[in-house]
Amino acid sequence: MVRLSYEVAAEEEDDAVARLWERGTLGVQVLDGEEPGTVRLEAYFDDGGGQELPGARYLGSEDVPDTDWLAPYREAARPFPVGERLLLDPRDPEGSEVPVGPGRVTLRIPARAAFGTGSHESTRLALELLEETDLEGKRVLDVGTGTGILAFAALTFGARSAVGFDVDPAAPLHARANALVNGLSPAFFAGTFDALAGGPGEDAAPLGSAGAARAAGPAAALFDLALVNVIPEEIAGDLARLASLLVPGGEAILSGILAVAGPRVLADWRALGLEPVAERAAGEWVAFRVRKEGR
Repeated sequence: MVRLSYEVAAEEEDDAVARLWERGTLGVQVLDGEEPGTVRLEAYFDDGGGQELPGARYLGSEDVPDTDWLAPYREAARPFPVGERLLLDPRDPEGSEVPVGPGRVTLRIPARAAFGTGSHESTRLALELLEETDLEGKRVLDVGTGTGILAFAALTFGARSAVGFDVDPAAPLHARANALVNGLSPAFFAGTFDALAGGPGEDAAPLGSAGAARAAGPAAALFDLALVNVIPEEIAGDLARLASLLVPGGEAILSGILAVAGPRVLADWRALGLEPVAERAAGEWVAFRVRKEGR
């Protein structure tokens, strides 16, 4: 990797970090600047990322070895409960015994990314709402699947099938590895809604996978439940399409939502015919379960 360093005024930190993420950084570390009122930004890229950053002073670049930054965390981590039925284990599966919680099912999600082990409030809220949902025999779509944790939980709670996808091409690779560790079999793919195929009454699957419908084109009414642990702005343009994938009476669990944005998010879903039926909050985050009109 390449580490690029910048110095910016403290009040410009958020804008500078946002520009670095837009440029494709793998991560940003914020340190005290050399001058009062400034901060030092160290951004990591796999391809250099470009040196110029508007409003920032470029301090230089340095090649750094590709490091597993979360290895120390996995060594020190301990399994933790979520809701009433899950025990999540972020440790390396090799060499660690499967923990047994009283009345709980263990899901092993090794921490290999900064997000998706179940420790973040938004993921925990989604899992708690999922636990309260009748999943027996349901077909589930996991939008922005990440590590696959929500798809795994859905199958654990009785779902008939689960399909997860993510625009990050690395996410399905990690999710499939986690599926093997947990002995579960969701379908994972990298891409967007365009990769789904199927029709009413068929199990949806990514194009080219076993069981996928032969004819490509817009899918309709394929799922009983959608899991959407995604920042609302990232999926705003696909809400109508996502709603169309749900059967009448189908539901969606929405998380990754700051509490201040909750009313606006619900208004967007209400406009598509989905009404809230459950809500959970933790810290500055909120999550909802919404239901589509009809049966």
